[in-house]
Amino acid sequence: MTTRRWVVLGSLTTLLALMLVPTGKSWYDQQQRLDELHSQVAAQEAAVEDLRRERELWQTDEYVEAQARKRLKFVRPGEKTYTVVDPDETIADVDPETGTVTSSNTQPWYEKMADSVTTADTAEKQQ
Repeated sequence: MTTRRWVVLGSLTTLLALMLVPTGKSWYDQQQRLDELHSQVAAQEAAVEDLRRERELWQTDEYVEAQARKRLKFVRPGEKTYTVVDPDETIADVDPETGTVTSSNTQPWYEKMADSVTTADTAEKQQ
């Protein structure tokens, strides 16, 4: 083959590659987007299935009663309800004359944060 034929063949190949590369990239991008959409659809279908199961649960009296007891603290007539209070919780001291809170819990947030950092630092050194 002559040099001229090689040049023509090379330039035609280059032209063909320049025309096909954008098309191939578009196809690849569309395939990626399609895969993303398929995974999104699968996640949404799972969410719909969970909502259907929850809807079926809400149609049973036992589930409605359990949710009323849990969320609204409802009890049946004759039952006693108890509220457990944290025994370690400190109750603020109130000045009877002014009605202001005088406990150490009334310090500003930045002082509380500095105290917690100091306490954590000293606890680490003591270990």
